[in-house]
Amino acid sequence: MDPLKAMLLDVEEKHKSDVENKVVVIGNTIQDCLKKAAEYFNKDVIHLDYEILEKGKKGFFSKKPYKLLVQVLEISNPYQELEEFSMKLGVGDKLLSEELDKYIQPKHIDGYFRVKIYKEGAFLQVYPPKGNGKAVSIEECIRRLEQRGVTNYDKNKIEKAIKQAKGEPVKVADFIPIPEHSSTCKIEITPDEMKAIIKITPPRKGGCDLKLEEIVNLLKSKGVVIGYREDNIQKALDEERYMEEIIAAEGTPPKHGKDAYLVYKVKVNKQLELEQDEKGRVDYKNLHLIENVVAGQILAEKIPPEKGITGRTITNKIIPARDGKDIEIKPGKNTVLSEDGKYLKAEINGQVVFINNKISVEELHRVLGDVGPKTGNIEVLGSVQIAGSVLDNHTVKAGGNIEIYNSVQKSIIEAGGNIIIKGGIFGQDAAKVISTGGIILARYIQNANVFAAIDVKVEEAIMHSTVEAGERVICEGRRAQIVGGKILAKKEVSARIIGSNAHPKTEIYVGYDPILLKRFEELSNLLKAKTETLNKLKKEKQTLEVRKKSDPDSFLAEQRKKLQQITEEISKLEEEIKTYDEEKNEIQQEMDQLASEGKVIVEKQIYPGVIIKIKDATYTVIDERFSVEYIYKDGKIIEQKLEKKFKRK
Repeated sequence: MDPLKAMLLDVEEKHKSDVENKVVVIGNTIQDCLKKAAEYFNKDVIHLDYEILEKGKKGFFSKKPYKLLVQVLEISNPYQELEEFSMKLGVGDKLLSEELDKYIQPKHIDGYFRVKIYKEGAFLQVYPPKGNGKAVSIEECIRRLEQRGVTNYDKNKIEKAIKQAKGEPVKVADFIPIPEHSSTCKIEITPDEMKAIIKITPPRKGGCDLKLEEIVNLLKSKGVVIGYREDNIQKALDEERYMEEIIAAEGTPPKHGKDAYLVYKVKVNKQLELEQDEKGRVDYKNLHLIENVVAGQILAEKIPPEKGITGRTITNKIIPARDGKDIEIKPGKNTVLSEDGKYLKAEINGQVVFINNKISVEELHRVLGDVGPKTGNIEVLGSVQIAGSVLDNHTVKAGGNIEIYNSVQKSIIEAGGNIIIKGGIFGQDAAKVISTGGIILARYIQNANVFAAIDVKVEEAIMHSTVEAGERVICEGRRAQIVGGKILAKKEVSARIIGSNAHPKTEIYVGYDPILLKRFEELSNLLKAKTETLNKLKKEKQTLEVRKKSDPDSFLAEQRKKLQQITEEISKLEEEIKTYDEEKNEIQQEMDQLASEGKVIVEKQIYPGVIIKIKDATYTVIDERFSVEYIYKDGKIIEQKLEKKFKRK
């Protein structure tokens, strides 16, 4: 047997009065004794209580050990019954939570009482204990009455109030209060007259307590008419919450009506959510990006605006409410509004296209084979579906969507909506694929120029191409790789692999909006040209003014007219420059915001030589890195570990 346990058991044998959860321990220090007891009981020290039987001493010549009576504390488990029930249900501890503490009422609560003094006399309110809680004693009540200045109490009535313990006021003495010692109430009304806040001062010895009706009368005297919070006031009085801010009255704020809004019955959000399976494969075949509708089908429903509900201040002033704003559904091509203006319906069978915040239904033009010499170029206002490929030196343009079942060669593809290429783009440095209002989706992109207003998404690879996206460029699949070329995106560029062992020049730009940048450059050029013109005109004006001042007699009417014209032109130019400068600053701020959000995500590997640019910072990868992402912070690009498998939202 363990010598420590043998000693402890021996000690227990000598102390027959000790129960199972008590033990006498001897040690050099209190901590030493508690440590031994914790080992004996197999409990943490925090669950032990102790009593010092003999105090130890430390000296140079002699030492006296401590002797402690140690016992295990009873641990209250408020969840015991719920725990047993949970186990019976076979759900383990799923029903248990620390958040339940606020809902668990203690089983044992001591009784309590309150002394209230009013003009009618001294009153006692006694509340009963719960469980094994301690009841209120007569001594406590008498002591409190005397502290309040009441000495002529009726002891029998006190005993009766304690026995009944109903929590109701019981008069136990006649009493004449001292007015200047009574409780008072300070009232503050907020500037908007929406709240009245009170502070109750405690009564001094011999003073009166306040009643609910007294406080309400005080509020009325301050102009409060409605919104009394009698529950708050009474609770504060009952709980004797002195010198606290209590909301005693509250107005009703106005409820503004909701604006009208549209509920779309067809898919208008072109953001894709692509998810990989366990093997890293992405299903690009069943994306449901192109939606067909039939004539009469509801495309959108307008939810009408709501009327506002007026509010009132506590002084009963009306606060007007704003009615919700109405909106008008703007029909697109081949759509029609219902008579009541609530529903937008398709007029024809066709494909849904959402461009410039309008739903249109475009007629579908089908090409059963390739677009080539037999078909010529295709240019339609609606949508196009091509069962084959688009061959070299041909053009396909559509106001709606373009869906190509095979590949795109050295050709031009333009659409107002989505472009779906189920094969790939093999452009031979001459292909152009442009979506001005949607996304572009392809299996691969090679030697091509690609632009999408929203996203460009590729399954296999982007090789030696220039790809621009208004939102994101995503290369996602088992062999998803970006190699060579220039990739530009507003928010994000993501791929499993970027670059290669051959180190082709690969540039990645993020935090970049091609449309914003183009406008920014246009404004910069405009400002430069107009500033140069302005400076020339100012010099010309200065010359004319000097002539006018030095020789007014020879300053003819024609010259005066010229001076007037130049002055007007200068004023106009200054106004234009101010407008352009403000727009340029706004674009700069937006571009700065984009830069802070831009990121490059490398799910597997990035090779040396890849150049990453965000805003005004450039980062060149100098060695192979694995599972990283690049962001813009404090004026530079930083690399950080990609902690978990990236999941796009």
